[in-house]
Formats: sequence, C-alpha cells, structure tokens
Amino acid sequence: MDTGILDNALVMIAVLGEKSRIISWNHAAETITGYTREEAVGSNRIWKLLYPDKDYRNSVTRQIVEILRTRKYFENLETTIRTRTGESRIILWNTKEIEEKGQFHKIAVGMDVTGQRESDAFRESIIDNAHVLLAVLDPRGNIQVWNKAAEAITGYSREEVIGHRDVWKQLYPDAVYRRGISQQIAGILSANNYFENLETTILTRSGDRRIISWNTRQIGAAGAYHEIAIGRDITAQHMAEAALVGYMAEMAMRINQPVRIIGDNLRETARMVRDGKLEPEEIAMLLDGQVRNAAQVSENVTEFQKALVEKNREIPEAYRKFLGG
Repeated sequence: MDTGILDNALVMIAVLGEKSRIISWNHAAETITGYTREEAVGSNRIWKLLYPDKDYRNSVTRQIVEILRTRKYFENLETTIRTRTGESRIILWNTKEIEEKGQFHKIAVGMDVTGQRESDAFRESIIDNAHVLLAVLDPRGNIQVWNKAAEAITGYSREEVIGHRDVWKQLYPDAVYRRGISQQIAGILSANNYFENLETTILTRSGDRRIISWNTRQIGAAGAYHEIAIGRDITAQHMAEAALVGYMAEMAMRINQPVRIIGDNLRETARMVRDGKLEPEEIAMLLDGQVRNAAQVSENVTEFQKALVEKNREIPEAYRKFLGG
C-alpha cells in the first residue's frame, strides 16, 4: 500500500485490521484528531479516545454492526469525535474492504464536515427564524424548503409539503382564481426571471384567508435552477389600511359641518361689516368666537389622529407621520 498517497490525502484515512486494529494512520488523521500515528497504530485504543462517552460509542458501534450485517462497507456515516484538545468534530465516514497479500483490511475514510454542518445549521437557523414565509422550489416546482413561518402562516407542516407541489392547490383551492394567478405569474416571468410584491390571497388549513405579498428570486447554474419564494403576510396591514380609509372618511364627515358653519359665520360677519352694521368691538367678539370654534375643530382633529394611530399599530409609517403618530 502506497503510504505516500495516504499521507498526502486531505481526508482522514485509517486502514483497519482485525478487531478494528489500526494498521495505518495518515497525516490528515493526525491533524484532525490530534493523535499521532505512533499513538494510533498497533491497537484499537484510539476509538475509545475519539469516542470517550461509552453510551455514544456503543450507539455508533451498534449502528456500524447493523450496517455491516447486510454489506461489507458503509457510506456517509456521520459521527462526532472528540479530539485530543477536547474539540468536537463531525466526521463523515466511508469504508471499503480491500485485499492485500491474502489478507482483508478495511479502509476508513473520514471527511471533517464540521464547518459545513455549522454553516448549514446557521443557514437553517436564519431560514427558520425569518418572519416571512420562505419556500425553495426545484425546477419541477416541488418544494425543497418550507420554513417555520410558512408552517405558521399556512397551517401546513414541512413534512406535508416537502418533495411535492400539492400545497399550492390547497392554498388556492378555487380553480378559477388559481388559474388567474398562474397566468399572471407566467406573464410576469415571460419578461423577467422573478416577480416582486405580487399580492395573492391564500386559504390556510384552518380556513382563514390571508393576503400574501410574494417576491421570488432564481438561484443556481448550468440549468439546475431553483426558485426562492418569499411571502410576507400583509393581511393585518391591509385591514389597517382599510380601517384608515374608514376613519379618514368619518373624520372628514365630522369636521365638514363645523367648518362649514364657521365659514358661514365669517361670511355673514364680513357682509355686516361691509353694510356698516357692526361696531369694531362687535366685530372683534364675533371673530374671537370663530377663532375658538376653529381651535376646537383643530383639537378634535388632533385627538382623532392620535386615537387612530394608537388603535391601528399596523398603519404604514408614511401614514403615521402624516397623522402625527
């Protein structure tokens, strides 16, 4: 066996004899585990050092025995080892049986995937903790990712939706509406590879209607494209905007009459002044009265605006600034 090839490999390689006794231990194995070949070769003690927890070690052993019961090798077996410095490293193991000079040995190849798994876990954490519905679709439209917000908004769990696309029929049960949405999307995608702020109404598992604002992006290369669909639940925002319109209409109606009265009073005062029927003091008193009336209208409007903003926290920021909230 060419030990030079083993030593230059970028993965951990161990050649095992009977009872998992180490025959060869390459440089990458030393680097990853912290244990030298002198410490590893000649016995199987290294496995107790790499898997110091007896229960976990027995669990891994049972798993290996179960795999080897039906075949002479295993693939992509993931275990966590403890290095000499006390670090935990995730190793992806693959084995192969070889024959050399009439003797059978097993080659165990271990790839350190700790960084990749941490990156995957970080990415999944971001996806799951996002406050928007996030779905990733493969080229055939089958769902590959369905985050927690998607579960919460729609009522459908990831176990129910991953691997197929049936959930869209459940979210859009009305065939005519669903067809209209599909045609709208097709029209947009004919000009672009994505769409932005497309509003649709879904029916959740519990029968609630939710308004979703959709944005998509295409990822991938060489024909293996996936779609990322991000859906923001804007139901509350729509309700707040509808309430805002109602409140504004009510406010306009309530202030219209007193403002009209003030206008009428001022016109009458101006007429009487032109006719010479009012003394300066009388004019001042009439104008003071209209000033008080106008101030009262202004105060009422301010209170109305404040109550509106406090009651409807979903009002968009631009409207809040307009209303003084």
